[in-house]
Amino acid sequence: MTEQRDGQVVTFYSYKGGTGRTMALANTAWILAANGQRVLVADWDLESPGLHRFFLPFLDSEQVASTGGVMDLILEYEWANLKRRREAEAAGRAEAAESRPSDWHRHLAKVQKYAFSVGWEFPGGGSLDLLLAGRHNPDYATSVTGLNWDNFYNRLGGAFFFDALREDMKRHYDWTLIDSRTGISDVAEICTIHLPDVLVDCFTLSDQGIDGAATVATRVRGYEGRRARRVLPVPMRVDEGEKGKADAGRAVAMQRFAGLPGGMTDAERREYWLTVEVPYRAYYAYEETLATFGDVPGSRTTLLSAYETLTGHITAGRISALPRIDETLRRRTVARFERKPAVADELIVLRYVPEDQVWAEWVQAVLTTVELRVATAVADDPPPVRPGLATREVTLVSRAYRTARTESADPRPAAGTALTVYVDATTPTPDAPIGSWVSLHELAAGEAVDRLVQLLGVVMPPGHTRLDVRVARYPGTRARVFNPPSRNLRFTGREGLLRKLREELKAAGSAGVPVALRGGPGIGKTQLAIEYAHRFRGAYDIIWWIQADPPQFVDVGVADLGAELGLPRQPTVPEMIRAVRQRLSRPERRPDGGPPEQWLLVFDNVDHYEHVRDYLPRGVGHVLVTTRNQDWGELAWALDVEAFQRAESVTHLRARIGAESITVPEAEQVADAVENVPIFVAMAGAWLADTGTPVAEYLAGLERSGPDTNIWDLSLQRLREGSAGAFRLLQLASVLAPEIALELLYNDEVAKVIAAYDPAVAARVADRVSERDIAAALVQRINRLALVKVDLHTHQVQVHRLLQAALRSRMTPAELTGVKQDVHRILAGSRPAGEVEDPAAQARLRLLWPHLDGADALSSPDDNVRQLIIDRIRYIYLNGGYAQGDRYAEQADAAWTQLLAQLGVDTAEHRALQVQLLHLRFNRANLLRSLGRFDDARRLDEETLRAQEQLIGSTHPYTLMTAGGYGGDLRAIGRYSDALERDLRTYAASVEVFGEDHRRTLIAANNLAASYRLMGDFRRALDGDEATFRRLRVVLGPEHPRTLLTANNLARDLREAGDYERAVALSQTVVAGYRKLFGDQSHDVLVAQTNLAASLRSAGEIAEAARLFDDTYHHLLVGLGPLSPDTLFSRLSRGANLLLKGELEQARVELAETETQLVQVFGEGHPYVLVCRNNLTVAMWDSGEVAAARELATATAVTAALGATHPLSMAVANNLAVYTILNGEVEAGREQLRVVVGRLRETLGEDHPDTLRGRGNLALAEQTATGGGTGSNDRIRLADRLANRIGQHHPSVVNLREGRYVRRVIDAHPY
Repeated sequence: MTEQRDGQVVTFYSYKGGTGRTMALANTAWILAANGQRVLVADWDLESPGLHRFFLPFLDSEQVASTGGVMDLILEYEWANLKRRREAEAAGRAEAAESRPSDWHRHLAKVQKYAFSVGWEFPGGGSLDLLLAGRHNPDYATSVTGLNWDNFYNRLGGAFFFDALREDMKRHYDWTLIDSRTGISDVAEICTIHLPDVLVDCFTLSDQGIDGAATVATRVRGYEGRRARRVLPVPMRVDEGEKGKADAGRAVAMQRFAGLPGGMTDAERREYWLTVEVPYRAYYAYEETLATFGDVPGSRTTLLSAYETLTGHITAGRISALPRIDETLRRRTVARFERKPAVADELIVLRYVPEDQVWAEWVQAVLTTVELRVATAVADDPPPVRPGLATREVTLVSRAYRTARTESADPRPAAGTALTVYVDATTPTPDAPIGSWVSLHELAAGEAVDRLVQLLGVVMPPGHTRLDVRVARYPGTRARVFNPPSRNLRFTGREGLLRKLREELKAAGSAGVPVALRGGPGIGKTQLAIEYAHRFRGAYDIIWWIQADPPQFVDVGVADLGAELGLPRQPTVPEMIRAVRQRLSRPERRPDGGPPEQWLLVFDNVDHYEHVRDYLPRGVGHVLVTTRNQDWGELAWALDVEAFQRAESVTHLRARIGAESITVPEAEQVADAVENVPIFVAMAGAWLADTGTPVAEYLAGLERSGPDTNIWDLSLQRLREGSAGAFRLLQLASVLAPEIALELLYNDEVAKVIAAYDPAVAARVADRVSERDIAAALVQRINRLALVKVDLHTHQVQVHRLLQAALRSRMTPAELTGVKQDVHRILAGSRPAGEVEDPAAQARLRLLWPHLDGADALSSPDDNVRQLIIDRIRYIYLNGGYAQGDRYAEQADAAWTQLLAQLGVDTAEHRALQVQLLHLRFNRANLLRSLGRFDDARRLDEETLRAQEQLIGSTHPYTLMTAGGYGGDLRAIGRYSDALERDLRTYAASVEVFGEDHRRTLIAANNLAASYRLMGDFRRALDGDEATFRRLRVVLGPEHPRTLLTANNLARDLREAGDYERAVALSQTVVAGYRKLFGDQSHDVLVAQTNLAASLRSAGEIAEAARLFDDTYHHLLVGLGPLSPDTLFSRLSRGANLLLKGELEQARVELAETETQLVQVFGEGHPYVLVCRNNLTVAMWDSGEVAAARELATATAVTAALGATHPLSMAVANNLAVYTILNGEVEAGREQLRVVVGRLRETLGEDHPDTLRGRGNLALAEQTATGGGTGSNDRIRLADRLANRIGQHHPSVVNLREGRYVRRVIDAHPY
């Protein structure tokens, strides 16, 4: 987790421009970072940003141009706020505030989203991050001038946003230095009043400068309130040549800034005014040069010395000097700041073939960084330079370059001015002149830079052998994560499109939007994307390909990237997707200081934007989409893909068939006949190459009705005649998903199914030939005609959707039904042994899921196929895709219900289908419960259970599974007594059917303990969970997720039993176990952290509990949303902790909002709502709402129909009694307390902390009623006993010792 800090925010302000304010800030920041501090500099001069110019030698210019900043954060918050308001209006509410948490905006106030580091290695772990004013696109100025600050503050809650932003800065950095705009304005007051701990008030010694700065200082001091802001007046640009005027100005300033800086004696203040000032130095007037490099350290009259003195005052003396650096390094760095005059020197012309564009980009970036002028030219194109300009050519040579040229020798223009750079294993010819070439093959990035600049004659500084150059990603290091389909070795043409695509992706990535390759079927969109991924592999660290058709498997494709990135395994697919998006949205920085990780996501064959919207990371990576949907033009930067140019078709045909076998005119005729559609061009080439048919004969065979009909017919007819088995296999593939795993095709069932249609295949099956070999031979027959693509890299066969549609259209309904039935048989026969929960089975099942829909599996009469449907729904549920699973289960239910009505009631088929339909509904009820549709889940489980008990009996495994789900439904809707009764029967039956150690029995035991816990019978819950925990440790192991789940429940029981120390220890073990399995921010970790925080609070560790609650609630809110039950439970417990911390107002707001949300999710009168209201009464009473608190407590007591000894009932009764006493009705309240204490003793025992709290309250009431000392002695004695259990400093102990009543706040336990 990120190290927590409590840093300082320092604003550098000047009333007028031209003071040198920004330069002072930049140098102070460098001094702090050089002393091992984590520093952020933020450019808040929104109208005239320029802070980054002081760090230009250490920045990547492309990153500066493409990265957002302050304005982006503000506009994103504004947009999110407006979006919430519109959603509220659409839902018929006046405002959205009642359905959102008070800190909903915190995840938008994250400076690290846009902050990035300067390229310098600071000692001692120091760092310097830069937050720009914003992304400087054409809309930037309009955004700044058009922002209504009054509306932002007053209607959109901007103050809360800036509070959160300030907290985020302080949490992540030791020092945040803000460069404020000049003058008096809304923006200036944000920087001078709202954000800083320290204000550096810069001014020149003119009257206007002094008066303006002093006025602002006075305004700031008037706003101090609860947070004091130190004001440090700093005279700037003091000209030592005008000593008299400087002394007079200084005297005026001391008068106008009377009493400043604060916190000093008069002598100290005089010393400050004599030593703190920034002199004017003409050297720094022309360039943005840091004095930390420009001045020699040690002198007391330099700008550096002035900035060191200022830094000492900012840090209260902690840091007052810049550590020394190597003098040669200092001089060399100063040279990087110096502006070079334009000279008429030579231009480097960089030549390359299109395949090497990524290398050309890198070489150009390197040479530009070392201040050489570069123009690029593809192959033999003329360079874009004016005539007469001196040029020198550098040629990039690779295998692709050699292939593209007719001659094999290296290019060597006259006069020996040409240079050659070899970028792969290609070697120079033996006679290549020494010094005219360099090979970058297998060199590391730093060494490659050195070799390249040495080849160009760049002179190294004395004493140094390596230049400090920050450039784009080095393409010699291939992408470490790479999964696109295999490259098409016959890919032809499209060079203009590829160049355009590269430029579009670079620009769109900076803008944070996808690029869409848009075009009709068969036009080559996917092939273009594949070629781009391979050609530009060197430009990325991560390239991930995701099949988006069918769309329901996009989530799994994104989640798979998590494992490749080395992210911890997550319990569900949505959690892994969240982790992947977070990882890509904040790409890792390189150890060598190079640019952040570059990534490319490709979503192939996307229909609608909604199918991928929730998976797109936020960041500056690249997203590429292929689609046939023209609507993408409004959602992405669209690039239209059209048919081949005729020349491209001719090139492909001649390469495929052989130039000696087809002339250019013949190839043109074929291209025209197939209308230059890429897929048809490829098929025509494959046909002619495979058959040897003369072109004229082939053309004669094509009828005038169009290539989309006749090209298929020619190829399919040849396949059918050559191999009936291969043709049948292709028919089967027409109802499968377009991407088919070779593992599926190579199984036994495929060969057996095809044997019925091909005697040759039947003979091989009879001869016991390997099914894998049989299938491979059939696939190769199809592949030779270019009807499929065999991708050995991804272990898939790819069938184009156009071909699938053509095959289906050529079958009669009966033939198509037969094909689907054969596919059903193959899929059912491919199901692995074991249950869906088994990881080994899940990997195999994933190969089957995409093929169920195309084969119309929902309508299959086969029991085994229907079981696959149930397995898929269970799989989706286990992986967290609740909404998707519910939609699929609803479709299956409708299809099976219709089929059931067609079967005879007394037939075996009817009974078998009914059993499966009921089991399907049990699985759907699980999905409904997970979606928060508790009443729908309860009704469905209730009906299903009743039907199962009649059909298959009460002890059937399916019936017991439904019974367990039904108990969960009852707990979720607050019917705890009914749930307990149901779970007792289910557990007993499970023991009888499965035995005590069976997995299903242990699940039933866990459910039973949950019902006991919610009923308030913590002793039975504790006994049950301890027994289950012991068994699970043996059966599944101590680190299994289900073992950890039971351990987390056991920790709850221990806390409620008053054993806080053991509860904390066990919860810490559970959190550590989940972190080891799933990482720091998984759902299971966060739920366990909420439980740990509640136990820490119970044990008196209020501050540590608060830290955990804040962290956990924030991540649950971002990950699951405000209305997720786990988010609400965390927020409820967090609100209780705020009460104990004494933060009454925030607790009052939090608990009131939580109550509204709990009612929305669980309904009025639910026990969870009553728990929240009990806690809310405490906040209301302490906030002065005495009558309302008592009224709410009374109503809660009446509503809580859980029994008098339920913990909730006793907590409410305790609080109501205290309110009664505090309201002056001492005797009535004392009697109520006697009743409560009696119940606590009976239920929890004499030494339980809650019993001691109640007895302490009763002793205080006795003391109040009698006015005697006996009650006081009892109270102190009870406080001591309570302290022995929960610690001396626990608020309950302190309250009792100081004679204050203890009000009970409680936590809600999950259902």
